[in-house]
Amino acid sequence: MAQDVLQEARALTQRGLEDYARGRFREAALAWEKAIQLAPNDPRARSLLEFARKRIRERDALPVAHAYGATLESPIPGFLASLTAVEADEPTSDSFPTPPPDGEWAQIDTRRVLGRTEEGVEVTKEAQDPADTWKDLPIQVDNLQASARGLLEECRAALSESRPDRAALAAEMALQLSEQARSPEVDGIVNARRLLFERAFCACIGDMKSAPIRAIPSEALGAHGFDQRAAFLMSHMDGALSVDDLLDVAGMPRFDALRLIAALRRAQVVDMVPLG
Repeated sequence: MAQDVLQEARALTQRGLEDYARGRFREAALAWEKAIQLAPNDPRARSLLEFARKRIRERDALPVAHAYGATLESPIPGFLASLTAVEADEPTSDSFPTPPPDGEWAQIDTRRVLGRTEEGVEVTKEAQDPADTWKDLPIQVDNLQASARGLLEECRAALSESRPDRAALAAEMALQLSEQARSPEVDGIVNARRLLFERAFCACIGDMKSAPIRAIPSEALGAHGFDQRAAFLMSHMDGALSVDDLLDVAGMPRFDALRLIAALRRAQVVDMVPLG
């Protein structure tokens, strides 16, 4: 009988996770309350319930949000995609699209950045961090090495100014530039700073002892531009595994897992639950 009760409590905890991922915070809280009634000593359900109640309070305090009618577009994914079409070893300025005038740069949509997709997705105003924009990023279409150095300096400066999202964004852009530029010089500049990037990703993630949980349904992940690696990581985000634990079961190098978790964090498709 005790085993049956324990299994029911676990099922309720899982149901709560599914409700939470779909934005049904009150239903999630109710499921976790029932799980605690069945298994009072379950620390995971208690941590999840406390976090859900906090989110409910935060959401209730917010004004009604309205989605934008148009998709926010960023010029950078197109710029990076154009690198793959360059045949010569040294690209020319004619190979790249002209960036829009200052003031017309859209805010970053991390979902398209990491997934490298140009498909539009509807985003809400709250899903965009005003500090997390493409504007002022040191991208020079006619000098990729200078762009790489500029992104490294931006990452370092953002870390020193306690702007972890900005630092992680600059790190991600530098890595994508290296991956798509097909330039040994750019690779050398970027790869020499991987420890800096790891610091940026860790700062963006925050408390490594906290437990990530899904903030969107699993089937919606592809629409946010993430691949099967992200789906695998998110399948283990059950409110019991901390970030440190998740890195142990990620099945990929630590650096890659940190990079991906930071991107999921910035895209606001996962939430971090403090473990009691």
